[in-house]
Amino acid sequence: MRIFLMMILVVISTIFAMGLITFYQYIQIVEDYNNKRLERKEQLIIETFDYLLSSRNTKPEEIKDRIGNKIYEISDINNLDINFYSLDGKFILGNKIPNARTDFVPKEILKNLNTTNDRIEILNTSPQSGEHYSSVYRYIYNNDYQPITIISFPYLHDDAFLKKDFYSLLYRYSVIMFIVLIISGIFSWFFSQTLTRKMKEIAYRLSDTGALTHNRPILYNYIDEISPLVKAYNTMLAKFKEQTDALVKAEKDDAWQEMARQVAHEIKNPLTPMRLEIQNFQMRFDPKDSKVKEKLDTLIRSLIQQIDTISSIAEDFSDFTKMSQKKDKRLDVIEIVRNSMEIFPSQYIKIDTLEEPIILTIDPNLLNRVLTNLVKNAFQSIPETKIPEITVKIRQDMRIVYFSIIDNGNGIPEEIQSKIFTPQFSTKTSGSGLGLAITKKLIEEYNGSITFISEEGNGSIFKFEIPKNE
Repeated sequence: MRIFLMMILVVISTIFAMGLITFYQYIQIVEDYNNKRLERKEQLIIETFDYLLSSRNTKPEEIKDRIGNKIYEISDINNLDINFYSLDGKFILGNKIPNARTDFVPKEILKNLNTTNDRIEILNTSPQSGEHYSSVYRYIYNNDYQPITIISFPYLHDDAFLKKDFYSLLYRYSVIMFIVLIISGIFSWFFSQTLTRKMKEIAYRLSDTGALTHNRPILYNYIDEISPLVKAYNTMLAKFKEQTDALVKAEKDDAWQEMARQVAHEIKNPLTPMRLEIQNFQMRFDPKDSKVKEKLDTLIRSLIQQIDTISSIAEDFSDFTKMSQKKDKRLDVIEIVRNSMEIFPSQYIKIDTLEEPIILTIDPNLLNRVLTNLVKNAFQSIPETKIPEITVKIRQDMRIVYFSIIDNGNGIPEEIQSKIFTPQFSTKTSGSGLGLAITKKLIEEYNGSITFISEEGNGSIFKFEIPKNE
């Protein structure tokens, strides 16, 4: 809009400037016209009376007799009032009876006329009509080039027909400029819209540019004000992709190195007690001991337990590094929840739902893993001095199914709440610290989200929601 208004302002300013130039040009034309018209009339009148007076070497006192009634004829022909004065400014002859203004030549004019020795032109304004006119005073000379009289005549600046032409020109100019303004407005609107549309597209592309998104270059085949910006954006994308690829590769390398260190550390934990236990058994082994079979069984059970721990660690890391193939089905969530809870003591678990069935399209195995992982964590958070109370709450609306796992455990300390979903973080002495990280990843596979509320000593509520995507 600002581009459009600026272009319209430029057009209006141009029209105004052209109109101003035209107006001043008209004033100059009017002035030139009146000056030339006055010059022609003055020249004609002077030549006429110069012929009557100077051809016979007329004296000043013979002026009235020489001119006679010719003054009326010449005045009518030129449509001018003509007056003759003596050299000292007194009225001699005129085509009209003199009045207070024409009875004599003002002393100031007479003085200036004597100084210039040629002519004086005075600009006056008529008190009755307000029209402008010029009064010309000049000498007429005889054959000896001696001044014999002063002639005076008023010249009215009659520019009525020029005004008529000006008004006609102004009308045509206004119509043409109005058409130009309309055409310019339409052109400016479409140009500004085209320009802003291109800029909006670039702005949208810039706002949509991200390290994890597919950034497409802008195809722009025109050479104009926008093309350098498009070229700079496409160049930025190429550099951005190179830097992003290098950064992703570096992050992957770092992640795998950290993962390898973590795997080694987690596997080393059960191997150390296994080694110590075997060495201790070897040192104390006595084939003749009557309890040798019992001690061997105890060693084997301990080794199997540690091996299971190692297997569990390996399985957790495998689940975290690659997701299983999803096999989505339309199913009843309540039924999946009931089946998932069968592995836990039923007297401690309550399933809270207001309606059945609740239909959701999801892989039942993945949903089962999410539920069992959260409920298992809930059980593990409850101290032995408390009777477990765990509620699995399910609600729905038109678009989303909501799950809540509520327990009466110890809760999560505030200082570690921000790390709960961080891979490799765990509050337990055993395990890989990937359980909640995997749970979060499974839920996000279905565009869902998971949050929790926890108060230390009063239990926790883990909430997650999954869109129906129907």
